[in-house]
Amino acid sequence: MQIKNRKLSLWFLALVIGVIFLAFSYLNSSFYINGNDEESIVQTIQSIDMFKKTSIEIIDIKDVGDERLVAFLSNNLSAYIHFIKDKYGNYKWSSAEKREEPLSHFLIPLSIRMDNHTNLFILTIATYDNEISKMELLANQHLFVEEFALYKNSATWTEMPNEEKNFSFDYKYYDKNGKLIENED
Repeated sequence: MQIKNRKLSLWFLALVIGVIFLAFSYLNSSFYINGNDEESIVQTIQSIDMFKKTSIEIIDIKDVGDERLVAFLSNNLSAYIHFIKDKYGNYKWSSAEKREEPLSHFLIPLSIRMDNHTNLFILTIATYDNEISKMELLANQHLFVEEFALYKNSATWTEMPNEEKNFSFDYKYYDKNGKLIENED
């Protein structure tokens, strides 16, 4: 009888250890800095060398399938971070970039093509200092017109058409009076 109790005790102990290990693995993955909520997004951003010791202001968060795109300001400079969901359901960052212009464009490819979505977005961030009120973006034969509120931080997501793989881009900008701003080229 003692041997049977010992075997049962060992099996029970192994089961408890296994459950604790699985629970620890799952919970531990939730405590890593990630992109699951705004607080952890800021922590993740500030863990990246180029954003250490900077002020972060989240402007917009866009979820597309298992990917999360976040437009933000880092010390009032335009930036974005791209997250991809892992096997535990947590968002892990894959890329980040920043620019110094008051109207900045970022070309963001998604890791996979999604149903009803392209795998390419153009993120335009307008900061408080932006003086451009309207933009016309010609991407191949597609025309996108975006208007921006002046003296306000904002993000605009332009989804490129599914059927195209290579794009050429041409931008036209207009001032607050609707007058075309001529290129200095």
